[in-house]
This record gives sequence, structure tokens and C-alpha cells, in this order.
Amino acid sequence: MITAGLWRVGGAAARRFSSAALPRLTLEQALTSSHMIQSAIESPPALQLLRAARERTDAAEKWQLVNQVLIQATLQVSTSLGFPASAQGFEAYTRAFSDLLRTDSDEARRALQQTVDARWAMLLRHGYGCDPAPPLTLQQARALVIDLVDSLQEPELLRQLDGSSAGLTGRLSTEERQTMVGRILVQEQMKVLGTHGFRGAEGFAQAQVCLMAHASDAVVTAALASAMQNLYARAGIDLMAALRQATTAAT
Repeated sequence: MITAGLWRVGGAAARRFSSAALPRLTLEQALTSSHMIQSAIESPPALQLLRAARERTDAAEKWQLVNQVLIQATLQVSTSLGFPASAQGFEAYTRAFSDLLRTDSDEARRALQQTVDARWAMLLRHGYGCDPAPPLTLQQARALVIDLVDSLQEPELLRQLDGSSAGLTGRLSTEERQTMVGRILVQEQMKVLGTHGFRGAEGFAQAQVCLMAHASDAVVTAALASAMQNLYARAGIDLMAALRQATTAAT
């Protein structure tokens, strides 16, 4: 099950790959490829999948399908720039793009961020039938993440995710555990997000997009990513293996 937290952790882990073995992005390439990804998202096959996502009532399944469209569109474009058509290639492209978002040039950052905002506006519009929520201030984003991290440390949740033979996950296969953990984490996050005004499946997706705008902040990204990584490990799941599997399944 793909979640925003999974991709945050995967993006951080991508830094372990040798940068010399993978392509790099120029600002022009990043802008051009981002516009190409937007076009791919609005292709007939992608729109068909987004319509299917919009009809789903399960929030975790809906989020997974929308992410599947994004992965497919990204790989379709990034491979033309020399990135591998694999989880490693997806992570490397995402990392290279994120590095440019931290450039010292305000003009370049704004231009790149506008393409990211437009991309997610398309995904939300076609996959959820909603627009992006108003942006969160850094203070609001941090407060939301702190509440999310606290909720992910609740004893009952930890018991459910315990990978030992006494836990619920101990009797399941790896694939079943991945699906169960993804669904549990989405449901747990939705409880917290509702208290911050993000309600239902649409609110869940809107909140993820709002938090992505603060991905360069260590509190927002690292704290939540660490909590999610610990939970997957507690359930006996190799997070990077799960990411690679999810990316492969989406292609």
C-alpha cells in the first residue's frame, strides 16, 4: 500500500545510491519534464485510472490508485532523461527534482513549485473531485505533523503492527502485512487530520499535498518519515523493498 509517508522515507533512502551512476537534472530539464508529467497525467489511460480512483470508497485504495498514476507518469518521462524504469530510477529522479527545489534562486524555486502544485491539482481534481486546500503555514504544518507522529505511537496501534507471533501481523504473509499496514496508517492519519479540518478521503489527500509543500523542513519530513519507518519495521516489513514492489506494480 502506497502512502505519502512511504514516499518520504523512500526519497530519503534514495540518497544512499551513488549519484555518479545516475543522471542529474538541470533546471531546464526539471521544468520541462515536470510539464511533460502533467501532460502524461492528463492522457486518456491516466484519466481512466483516476476516474476509477474517484469511484473508490476506500481511502487507502483511492490514494494508492492516484499515486499509481503519478508513478507511471513520472517513469514515462524520467526514462527519457536516462533514469532507470525502476524504483531506483523513480527515487533518483524525485531526489534530483527535490534538490533543485532547494536552490538559492527564489525565481527557480517558484517556477518548480508551480509545476508541482499544478500536477497535484490535476490529480486531486480527477481522482478526488476536489481542489487543493489552502496552503498551511510552516507552523500549522509542524503542528499537524506533531499530532500525526503522536497518534502513530499509540499503544493500540503499536500492538496491531507488532511483527511478533503474538501480533496480528505475525500470522500474515509479507504482502498481506503491507496491505494491512498501509490501510491502518491511512485510517489512523485520517482521524488526526479530521481534527485539523481535513475530513474524509479528500481531506486526507489534500493534507498530504499541503505537507509536501514543506518537504524541505526537517520537522515536517524527517519526524513523520521516521515514525512511519519504525512502524513498518515493527510490522516486519522492509520499507525499501515495499517501495520497490509498489513502484514495480504501478508500471
